[in-house]
This record gives sequence, structure tokens and C-alpha cells, in this order.
Amino acid sequence: MDKSLILSHEEIALKLDRISWQILEQHYGEKTIAVVGLVDRGSDVAKKISSRLSLFGSATIVTTTIQLDKNKGLSSPISIDDSSIINNNPVILVDDVLNSGVTMAAALKEVLNHSPKSVKTAVLANRDHHKFPIQANYVGISLATTLKEHITYEEIDGKMSISLS
Repeated sequence: MDKSLILSHEEIALKLDRISWQILEQHYGEKTIAVVGLVDRGSDVAKKISSRLSLFGSATIVTTTIQLDKNKGLSSPISIDDSSIINNNPVILVDDVLNSGVTMAAALKEVLNHSPKSVKTAVLANRDHHKFPIQANYVGISLATTLKEHITYEEIDGKMSISLS
């Protein structure tokens, strides 16, 4: 199946700006916000959101990555690179695409072990094929897709894109 472009680099940049402003608005007055990205692409998106949060707001933004095998879901061994930043801070859990919610549920389970002040989720694309009661609080784009279609977030030579295949 051919790929069709859903969001261009410029459109993704605007979505990331909007998500960042929404996070700052809902966390107004917080001294520190922890942004936690799921390994690989979620971590890349988390870094982009973190840089915008630092640019737009006055809170201290701390970032870390959750390591897990996305193919194993809840049975995957999970670790957080720097879990100390989660304690008593609001956490934004970030991934590129929310599909079934299995990966986000596994990550959330680990985050909750470290006493966050609150947890919200941010994704660039939400597919609404959830198996678990996981919802994204901050969404770049929601797509109605079939289960056979696949959404891909890529960054090539600094240019981001989201495609459907």
C-alpha cells in the first residue's frame, strides 16, 4: 500500500506549538513539569515539546525516557532513565501515535510507581482503536482509520512527517 502524507513538517510544528501552549495553560504556576517520552519516536516528540515549553513558559522543564519493548506491551520490562524527576511533579507522558493504548498503559503503570503530582498524555496522532481506557489529553490530530492501516511518524534530515499506509 502506498503512503499518503497526513501532516507535513510545518503542520506538525504548529501542532507541537499548540500542544505546548495547552500544557502551559493547564499547568500555569507549576515550577517544574516533567516530560516523559516513550522510547524512540515518543522520546523524540517529547524533546520537541520540552524545547517549546522552555521557550514559551517560565517553568523548569525536565525530560526523561521510558524504555520498553512496544511489541511486548504490558509484559515488557520497563525502566525510566531518570525516575527522580517524576516525584511530586506534574508529568506529561508523550508518544508519537496512540493506537490500542497498550504501550501507554504499560508506561503509565511505571510512572505511577514514582508518585507524580499528576499525569497527562500527549500524542501527535490518535487512532481511537483503544483496548485500554487510555485517552490522550493533548492531541495533534485524531484519525478515523481501519485496523489494517498504519500511521508512521518519521523524521528525516530534520523534517518531520506523519503518513498513513
